[in-house]
This record gives sequence, structure tokens and C-alpha cells, in this order.
Amino acid sequence: MRKKVIYLGVICSLLVINTTGCNRKTEAVNVPISKISISSESTDKALEHSQEEIYQDIFVTLLAPYIQTAINDYYKQYLTTSPNYSPDSIEIIEVERPMGYRSFLFALKLQVKSYIGPHLDVGVDQLTIRVGSGEGEVKVEKFEHVKSYYDSLPPNYKGVIKKIN
Repeated sequence: MRKKVIYLGVICSLLVINTTGCNRKTEAVNVPISKISISSESTDKALEHSQEEIYQDIFVTLLAPYIQTAINDYYKQYLTTSPNYSPDSIEIIEVERPMGYRSFLFALKLQVKSYIGPHLDVGVDQLTIRVGSGEGEVKVEKFEHVKSYYDSLPPNYKGVIKKIN
């Protein structure tokens, strides 16, 4: 008899839950990314999953060989190995159209964090890259080494240092 009362109580509870809406699933509201607008004075970084972030990732991907060559050319005098960089750690500082609106000559200023081994930072660098109109010429116009981290490498990586700048 006691089991029947418990079963009856459970069945009644389930009926109440179903009829009062407690079992309804909530549906996610999909808002197109283009409709989202967030203003922040503290950062100009693109919003995650935004069209702007996608375009920045495309820029960085297309410029990868030029960025890596510039890094190699600079660090070969200081390290015995060429550092790498992570594309998602590149900060796009500035993008300009030096010839004005709707011209197809661009000047990009990027900040890159270079590392060796298991992401051991060796430096922060700023590159100015010009992407030209016509045949799409790409040229690294300026490479500025901002900061070195050689002195903070662990002892087993000190051997890669040729000289400290």
C-alpha cells in the first residue's frame, strides 16, 4: 500500500510539472553578429566571433610568410634558432589607407610576440607592413624590436642565445 501511495505521488508530481510548464525547454535566441554593438574605450580589439575578428585573422594568415621572414631576419643575429609566433597573439595596432578612401594601398602596424620551444617568450616586436595595389605587393617596411625576454629563459634554453641586444 505504501508503494502505491509513493508511485501515485510521483505520477501526480510529473503531471503537475508537465501542465505548469516546468518541463519546457528554453530556446536560444540567435542574434546576428552584425546586430551586436559593444562600445569600449579600453580596447579596440575585435569582438570574439565577429566579422572584424575573421577579417583580422585573414590578414594575419595571408601575411604569415612576411611576418615569419622578418622575425627570422631579426633574431638570427641573437639566437641560434628561429623563433615562432602564434597568429592569435598578434595585435593589429593600426590599419591605414595612405592614399585615402577606397584606395587599395594599406599600411598595417602589428605587434607580435615571438617565442621558442614550448611558448617561451623571447621578444615583442612591431612590424609595419605595406600591402600595395595592383599586383598585391607586400613589403615589411619597418621592424622594431620593442622588448627582449632572453634573460628570463630557463637554464636549458640559455644555449640558444648568441648575444643579447
